[in-house]
Amino acid sequence: MISTFKKNISLFFISLMFCLWVPLYGNAAQKNDDIPLPARMVLYKANGFLEKKQINKAIEVLESFRAKGKKGYRHHLISFTLGNCYLMRNTPSKAISLYQSALKEKPDFSTAWMNLAKCYHDLNQPGEAGRAFLKGYDTAEEKKAETLYYSAVSFLVAEKNKKALEVFGRLLSLHKDQIRIEWKESLVQTYLACDQPRKALSYIEELAKKTTGKKKKQWQEVLLYQYISLNMKTKARDYAEWLTKQYPLEPKWWKALANLHLSENRYEKAVVALSAYGFLKPLSKQEKQLMADLYLSIGIPIKATDFYEDILLKRMDPEIVKRLVHSYLNLHNPQKALESVEKGLKHVSDDKLLMLKGQVLYEMERYREAMAAFEKTSGKNPEKGQAWLMIGYAAWHADDINKARRAFQNAAKYRKQRKTAQKVLRRLEKLPSR
Repeated sequence: MISTFKKNISLFFISLMFCLWVPLYGNAAQKNDDIPLPARMVLYKANGFLEKKQINKAIEVLESFRAKGKKGYRHHLISFTLGNCYLMRNTPSKAISLYQSALKEKPDFSTAWMNLAKCYHDLNQPGEAGRAFLKGYDTAEEKKAETLYYSAVSFLVAEKNKKALEVFGRLLSLHKDQIRIEWKESLVQTYLACDQPRKALSYIEELAKKTTGKKKKQWQEVLLYQYISLNMKTKARDYAEWLTKQYPLEPKWWKALANLHLSENRYEKAVVALSAYGFLKPLSKQEKQLMADLYLSIGIPIKATDFYEDILLKRMDPEIVKRLVHSYLNLHNPQKALESVEKGLKHVSDDKLLMLKGQVLYEMERYREAMAAFEKTSGKNPEKGQAWLMIGYAAWHADDINKARRAFQNAAKYRKQRKTAQKVLRRLEKLPSR
């Protein structure tokens, strides 16, 4: 989520940057009465070319003048205007050294700092852009909130998160009433990047209320996520319920509400929310399985069987077969349980399914068939001891005491079944062999 917002902020920042005005000589010269006459003359000439959009001629005039290097031929406005020419010609790398030269002569030249920031942005150097914007703000006569914002976002894009947060702090302190709603998006991103989600929370809540369209939905999702991650369970649940009432046709809110109910073991409410989600969007296999498991856990096996059967239509999964069998057994329908397990065994060879078949047959009092199912389990079956134990019980019920005794003797070889098997064997010793 965070990386998505970072990308959005970067794109938003770029769109703003292209709107920056690159001031030319005419605006700057009006405030400077100390320009030597030769410099004033050449600036006037260059400005004439720029007004006609003859950038190359303006560059030629300024470069030629600058190359003379005599007294009166060096002035920060010469370097600045030449830098503007290269920036207008989309060669920011050349403009940078010229702006730096202008700033060396006049360190408080705010406009040069701003244009230098744009050059660094164009060259994908957001950290340098952030520093230049900050200098532009500090040296400006008129302190504009936008400049601090550009600086903060530049640092954020450069992943200098602490510096970004520091600049945002100045912005909030000095220009609190000028903070735009879209700036708060970047502020939230900065708080999250600095692992300070609680400080971001009030802004996220505001963005979730005041933004519109896709952004609104995005911020609502972020807000719900933050409530959950900050372990604000009641807030999260109340907000998710409010979202489902406000946007009943939006599947993601129903799914979120279902997950919240699940996290607090409110299975009945989770079923309701997940059912609503299923009406709006086809359930995946995992979601169908969850739905079936929930129905089984809250004592509605008839609904569970529908989902398990549907899953098995596409792929025979032994684990789903087992759950389906248990659902039918809970419905007191051993015949359907037996049909399900036999269908599963036609597609896969699985010791657990064989054990389950044996248990179903045992419950149906078909003891000899149950014995056959238990006997088919392989020696690798981790429940082999339990299989021998069940063979013994089935043989005993089938009145085959000798077979029962042998089965319990085998069961006694397994640690988990030893105590039970030995207890039954003592009882069998009192019975005549047959």
